[in-house]
Amino acid sequence: MSTRANRNEQARRRQEAASRQRRTQRIRAIVAGGVAVALAGGMGLAALGSLNTPRATTPPAGTPSVAPAAAPIVPQGANASGDALVVASGRDGTPTLTLYLDHQCPNCAVFEKEFGPLLADTARAGDWTLQHKTMTFMDDNLGNDSSTRAAIAAACAADHGQHGPFTDAVLARQAGRDGFPDAVLREEVPAQVGLRGDALAAFRACYDGRATAGFVATVNESALADGVKGTPTLAVDGTPVDLDAVDPFTPEGLKAYILANA
Repeated sequence: MSTRANRNEQARRRQEAASRQRRTQRIRAIVAGGVAVALAGGMGLAALGSLNTPRATTPPAGTPSVAPAAAPIVPQGANASGDALVVASGRDGTPTLTLYLDHQCPNCAVFEKEFGPLLADTARAGDWTLQHKTMTFMDDNLGNDSSTRAAIAAACAADHGQHGPFTDAVLARQAGRDGFPDAVLREEVPAQVGLRGDALAAFRACYDGRATAGFVATVNESALADGVKGTPTLAVDGTPVDLDAVDPFTPEGLKAYILANA
């Protein structure tokens, strides 16, 4: 390699390193609650920070009902306690990671995009079990019912082995206070994750009949009972991870920290 080409390569690597550092600092701040991702519609950063924390409120008048109209089911992939969905199971004796999220939580979308693949891939490799506890408090915070409907849809998708991809696709389609139209949850996202034919028909029957509504309510109540104060929260065998102690704050750094402290 020529001297000039070598200098160009070094400059490129420095730029990439600086970009990774800026992204890491931004994600750490977001997850820690110090900085929030702005919602569509011009909502201020300080206001958004409170949106990722459960608060006791009464849903506004006119909030659509999500009462079940079909026989209730516990979806495939539910854990033994029936209060979480298992993304992948680790070997015997490995820790259990629980990711608490809400489909309308902006910070959850950022965290899942950066760390979700590492958490899931490591679970599939057998180093830990990864499960999701999906919450619905953002419905109250935003005045809609999209978190509940998205959780119902994701649980219906779990019956077809698509919980993880479905959740990722929904998080990527966040639209602020507008939430998720039914067309997104029952048509667009199912198509994106590959539900077709009989599987799609069964998914829609599950979603339209709110067959997993009871399961979703149980998961949300379990998360609140666990003492979760905001999302995203990551716990190892029930103990929340101190993300400020993760260094470097990267997927690889998080993996090393979890395995060293499990």
